Formats: sequence, C-alpha cells, structure tokens
Amino acid sequence: MSAPNSRHNGHNGHNGHNGHNNHDHSMGMGNLAQELQWVKSDCILIRNAVVLLEQEKDNLRQAVRKLKMENQRQRDKTKKLQIEVKKLGGDSEDTDIEDKDYDDIGKNFILIGGALDPLALRYETVIADENGVEHKSAERYYWYKLAEMFEDEEAKKRILTAGSTHDAEEAMKAVKGFNEHEWNKVKVEHWIKGQELKMDQVRWIALVLKESKDSYISVAHQDKTLGTGWRKTREESSKPIFWDGDNQGGKWLMKYRREVASKLVYTGPTEKEEIQKKMQNLRKNVWRRVEQMQMIGGGGGHRGGRGGLGGNRDSRGGGYMNGGRGDYGKPKQFSKE
Repeated sequence: MSAPNSRHNGHNGHNGHNGHNNHDHSMGMGNLAQELQWVKSDCILIRNAVVLLEQEKDNLRQAVRKLKMENQRQRDKTKKLQIEVKKLGGDSEDTDIEDKDYDDIGKNFILIGGALDPLALRYETVIADENGVEHKSAERYYWYKLAEMFEDEEAKKRILTAGSTHDAEEAMKAVKGFNEHEWNKVKVEHWIKGQELKMDQVRWIALVLKESKDSYISVAHQDKTLGTGWRKTREESSKPIFWDGDNQGGKWLMKYRREVASKLVYTGPTEKEEIQKKMQNLRKNVWRRVEQMQMIGGGGGHRGGRGGLGGNRDSRGGGYMNGGRGDYGKPKQFSKE
C-alpha cells in the first residue's frame, strides 16, 4: 500500500514544482514588461528634454545675435548723427535709401537672387566685357575675373565655354592658386562691374531696376559683404532685424537706380507696359522669400549654395537650395560645410 501512495505523492510534488515555476515565469515576464515600459517612458522624457534644450539654445542664440546687431546699429546711428551735426548750417538732403538703417526701411523691400531674377548676378544674359569677351551672365564674368586674377588660363576657358552654369561653377571651383584673402580685396569691384555691364547693355533689365522705384533692394545671400547674410530659403532673409551683412551689392543697385536707371525714358507705352508686366511677375514670384520645399526638385540651386549670386568657392555661388552662411569666392579647402 505504501508504494502507490509514494508514487502518487511524488507525482503531486512534481506538479506543485511546475506550478511554482510557471508562477515565477509569469511574474518575471510581467516585471520585464513593466521595466520595458519604464525605459520607454524615460526615453520619451529624455527626448522631450533634448527638444526643449535645443529650442532654448536657438532662442538664446537669436537673442544674442539680435543684441549684437542692435548694439552695432546704435553705434552706426551715433556716427551718422555726429556727421549730421557737423553739417548743420549747410544744405540738408534726405538720406539716400541705400544709406538707411535696416530697421528704418519698413516692409518696402525686395529680396534679390536666383536664376530667374534679372537683377541677380546669376541671371543668364550675354554681356561683353571691356575687352570684347562675351560672358553668358554677370556671374560668369565674376568667375572669369577670379580665374584671371590667379592666372588660370584653363579655368578661364572652361568658364567661358561651359554649357551650363553648373559646369562653369565647377571650373571656377578648380581655379589653381586661389587665395581667399587676396580675392576678398577685389570681389566687390568685380561683382559691381558685372552688374554694371549687364545694366548698361541690357536695357529692359535697367528699366526693371528703374521700376523698382523706392523699394529697398536687399541681396539675399549668405555673403556678409555683398549680401544681407541670409539666403532666400532662410526665414531671417525676410526680416531686416536679423540682417547682419553689409548688403554692398544691394546698395550699389539702389545707387545705380538713382543715378542712372531712373533717368531712362521709355520709347513708348508698349515698352512701359511690357516692363510693368515683368514687374508684376517679379514682385509676386521672384522678389520674396523662397520656401525650402519649393526648391526640392525645382532646380535653381545645388547643395551648398550654388544657385544664386556667384563666387562662393566652397559653396561658391550663393544659391538657395540649402540655408546657411558663407562668403563669395571661397575654395573647397576653406569649406565650412
């Protein structure tokens, strides 16, 4: 009688052991699931904290930049007031629009830049230089002068004969012996000359400039000498408070408009009507900020900024495909991106 009982008791003991293991296993799975949920929650909290920190960092950076710009503007205003005080007693004239402070221009301004903008350096229209050499755009002239300065004959030929702006830009990037410091001394001169040749030789573009009337002209480019410091794809490009470039290109265009273009006379009502139609299209579709999404797959630029105003040699051209900053005439070895 004892043997069956022993077998029965042993069987019950085995079942009890399995039940205990199953219970422990279930508890273990439950704990792991709970811990996994905690980890996921912690990850979400960390991610949210990182996002908040990034936002705070951006806000702080913008605040510091704004304070620096405001400080510089106040200093510049002080200098101008000192000059005006010295002029008291003499003939006084209104400040030319190109000399106005950014915070005084209001909303009456246009953003210049891009392959479709006739006032931009990149716009393709054939011009002849002082030696009779023909260039497919003022930008190509600008690049040609860069290659000429550093005595790269091969690059000069490639820039002249390139079948596209992109190929011409690649030739410019390959200029041998480039020296950024030396080029920066003369780049404004060549930029202006290229624009002047275009205005003098292509009448309708000069008339477009004339019809911009009293609008402040800002060159929307990351170059801080020739432009406002911001490309058209950047929100800051349409907010003068953030402009921290000298905008020498825009100032020259306004000066040329006042001294030359404004004095041009229409040949008749037909010519004036044609120019006014162009103006409507430019104000609506070209002389404004460009949204990033509009540029995707839409041409008019290459990575690093090759679609706009020409001469930046790492991103060398100043396009609007990607936001960012840089300088005209910078070779690959000086790249910041």
